[in-house]
Amino acid sequence: MTTGGVPVPRHLVWGEIGAARFPVCIGPGEITNIGDLWIERRVGDAALVVFDGAVAALAQAVEDRLRAAGVRVVPVAVPPGEPSKTLQELERICRVAAQRGIRRTDAVVAIGGGVIGDLAGFVAASYQRGIKLVHVPTTLLAMVDSAIGGKTGVDLPEAKNYVGAIWQPQFVVMDTDVLAGLPPRELACGFAEVVKYGLLDSYELFARVEAWPAPLPGEPGALVELIRDCVAHKLDVVRQDEREQGLRASLNLGHTVGHGIEAAAGYGRYHHGEAISLGLLAALRIGNELCGAPVTWRSRTAAILTRHGLPTQLAADVPTDDILDAMARDKKASATSFNMVLVREPGTVVLRQNPSRELVVAAIEELR
Repeated sequence: MTTGGVPVPRHLVWGEIGAARFPVCIGPGEITNIGDLWIERRVGDAALVVFDGAVAALAQAVEDRLRAAGVRVVPVAVPPGEPSKTLQELERICRVAAQRGIRRTDAVVAIGGGVIGDLAGFVAASYQRGIKLVHVPTTLLAMVDSAIGGKTGVDLPEAKNYVGAIWQPQFVVMDTDVLAGLPPRELACGFAEVVKYGLLDSYELFARVEAWPAPLPGEPGALVELIRDCVAHKLDVVRQDEREQGLRASLNLGHTVGHGIEAAAGYGRYHHGEAISLGLLAALRIGNELCGAPVTWRSRTAAILTRHGLPTQLAADVPTDDILDAMARDKKASATSFNMVLVREPGTVVLRQNPSRELVVAAIEELR
């Protein structure tokens, strides 16, 4: 692809996590390379293509490329949205796989956003005790975050992502052309995770994120580089701590309060990235109190979020007690600690902090 007559380069980032070594291919038009990658990586004879029903046309393009490469394709459409991340949907997909003869030597292809990546990834991790996996993320959030690192799973009525597994892919294809067609709200939700990486990574990445112009997604060449750098940060962290025993917890910046807000408001009122937007601001306020983080980082972050249409104020009718109850059920929490991630400044992360209930309440109430 070219923009203004200038070719947009593709980028290749290698994930090296435990025994897994896999390429993450980022750039415009990457979908056209999936057949060649499949053959090159010797993925298997058949593909269980699990796709979000909202991206059926893109899924068809992937299926066509795989069939041209000699792959038997078994497509399974999944209704869009978080309600599909259930044990019941997992069983349905696995039964389709069994009925259509998908074997241990075959693979799952996940085409969609974070919901599909989590669900289809868990199908791959659990079907016949584990088969191969390929990710084709179709949202900005999935590209910079959820399709990387190997986390898969489904929700329980009690909490999100409570049943799952760590399962690394054979390769990941990120076709940045698909982002141009996303609704503004969906792009904004993905950009909340980009802001998170700016805070986690460095002054340099934060400055680029802070200068990112509206409207999203932005200039194609710069966008590919931004996604690449977020992916590289996450892969480096996961390489050091695949099972979240230490450093990987840093990737949860903003998620402890954010997940609490998402649950307390009723899933769907705040999309994931919108809840993380609010969670980042709460974490920065708590970091100011516990770690001496200058208050300017919170105000600068709030300005970025506002410019890209993300919320910086919490609705008055979302009960604080319900947020706290959901935070207490978070997988990262212990019986006595919230185990929050905070930052002093971009690139300086402080793990496993246990702010007082009063401090957390104050940070939530400031969002009102």
